[in-house]
Amino acid sequence: MAPGYPCPNKSCNYMFPIEAMQGLQSITCPNCKKSFAVRKPSKNIPTSPTKSPGVKPVMGRDEVGENQGVVFETNPEIKSTISNTKKLPSKKKKNDGLTLSQVFFLGIGMFFISVSFAAFYIIGLPLLKKEIINETKQQAGGNAELIDADFFTFKPLNFYTKDQKVAQTLQTKFAYIGKEKDLWLMYYKDFKTRNPTNTEMHQEMISRLKLFLPKNLEWEEKPEGIEIGKVPFKKFIFEGTKEDSSTWVGDCYSSNINGVFFLIICIVPIDNKDLVQETWEKFNQGLTIKLNAKIDWKPTPRKTRLVNIEKLKMSFAVPELVWLPQDVKDYDTNPESVFIGKNSSDLGDFLNQKAKLQVFALPKPIKDEKAWDMAEEKLFELIKEEKTADTKIEKFADTKQIFAELNNKNINAKVESFAFKVDEQVQKMIFFGKYSNTNGILVFVCEIPFKTKDYWFEELNDILKSITIME
Repeated sequence: MAPGYPCPNKSCNYMFPIEAMQGLQSITCPNCKKSFAVRKPSKNIPTSPTKSPGVKPVMGRDEVGENQGVVFETNPEIKSTISNTKKLPSKKKKNDGLTLSQVFFLGIGMFFISVSFAAFYIIGLPLLKKEIINETKQQAGGNAELIDADFFTFKPLNFYTKDQKVAQTLQTKFAYIGKEKDLWLMYYKDFKTRNPTNTEMHQEMISRLKLFLPKNLEWEEKPEGIEIGKVPFKKFIFEGTKEDSSTWVGDCYSSNINGVFFLIICIVPIDNKDLVQETWEKFNQGLTIKLNAKIDWKPTPRKTRLVNIEKLKMSFAVPELVWLPQDVKDYDTNPESVFIGKNSSDLGDFLNQKAKLQVFALPKPIKDEKAWDMAEEKLFELIKEEKTADTKIEKFADTKQIFAELNNKNINAKVESFAFKVDEQVQKMIFFGKYSNTNGILVFVCEIPFKTKDYWFEELNDILKSITIME
C-alpha cells in the first residue's frame, strides 16, 4: 500500500498524505504549485472530457489513485473559478423604524411648512384676493376708489379703465380710457414758492397735446371758462391729427391755485365727440381741489438783478434765472446792457429758443435822434441783419399782448412790435420800446423767436414794469 498519493504532475515527486486528502474537493501541490481536483472515479471514465457549451476544454489528464480510487483532475482554471464563486457578504437588513435624527429633521420640516402656510393664510391670501379684485375691477371698467393726494381728492368713473402706460407716454399723472376710445388725462405740478406764468401753463398744455397729436394741432381759448372742484378753470378746445392720420378733438382745462398748476385733457376720435361730452362733465366733477393745502401761502418774488443807468437816472430789474448778462464789449452798437434769455425748463417748444435783449441809453440832446424814430431802418443795424430783397421788417399788431402801464407818471412810454421776415416767412419778433424822462431815452430792443413769442413777451413785460426813476 502506498504511503500516500503521488502528485499527478509527472515531473514532480511529491507524495500527498492520505489523511490530507480526506473530504477535499481540490488540492494544491506544495512542491510544483499546481492544483488538482479530487473526485471519486466513475465506472466509465472517458479518455477525454466532454466539451460543454461556453466552457473551455479541460487541459491535463485524469489519474486514479491506486489504493483509494481517488481521481486527480488537472485544471489550470481552478483558482479563478474558486475566487469568482466567493459568496458576497450579505446586506444588512434595513431598519424599518426612524432614527432620532430623522425624526428631528422631519419635525423641523413640518414646523416650517406650518409657519409658511399660516403666513400665506394671514398675509398672502388677503393680498392675493385684493389683487384679483383690483384686476377684475380694471377689466370690468376701472378702479372707483377715491384718490386722496396732497392738493386734491379724485374719484374716477367706475366704467373707465386706468392706463398707466398712456399716462407715461403723454407725461401726465393719471390716464383713463373710456368705452368710446376717449381719454381723460390729469396732470398737476407744484411750482413751490411762485405762481406759474400764463405762458408756462399754456406750454404745459400744448407740449402734452403734441405728444398725442403731432400734426395739424390747433386750439382756441373759450372766454367763458368753467368751474371744476369749486375753482375756476380756463377752457380750451383743440383739434389735431395723430401719426396714423386719424383726427381727434377735445377739451383742455387749466388752473393755478396757490402755486399748484392743474391740467385736465379730454381727447376723443372726432366722430365720437357728441357721445362723451356729458361723461366728461361727470368725470371732471370727481375732482375736488384742497383750497387749504397751502395755508397762508404767498408767492416769493423771483431773484432779480438791478440795472442802474446813471446817465439817465433810471433803473430796471431783470430776473436772474431767465436773463443772463453779456459782455457789452462784444457789441459795436454801444449798448448799456445785453442779456440772453433762456427758459429754465428748456423743453418742448422752448428747446434752444433763446431771446436777446439790448438796452441803449440816449442822453439829450443826441445828434441822430431822428434815426431812432425810423425804427424799421434802425432795427436792421441793431440786430445785425442784412437788408436784402428777401428780408424785411414790418410792424406787427398782436392784440393779445398788452404791456402794462408804468406806475411813474414822469416816464413816457412808446412801444412797437415788428416781424422780421425772410421770404415772407416770419422768423422772429422784435420789440422796440422807448422810455423817456427829462434826462433822455432808454431804448429796449428784444429779439424773440416767433415760435415762443407769447412766453418771451410775458417775461419782457415783467422787466418793463420794473422801470423807475432813481432817487
